[in-house]
Amino acid sequence: MNRNMTPTLTELLEDPIVIAVMARDGISRESVQKLFERVRVNRRLQEERIAA
Repeated sequence: MNRNMTPTLTELLEDPIVIAVMARDGISRESVQKLFERVRVNRRLQEERIAA
């Protein structure tokens, strides 16, 4: 991970500490990725509605 930039979601989900905490909490990588995809789609739809 480049320390001069904000880490990407992929980089965060590959971090051993993040992996350990997610495992402890019963959260899968796939569920986090799906959540962010839903947020991305919803934001895009909202922006399209505002622009219309």
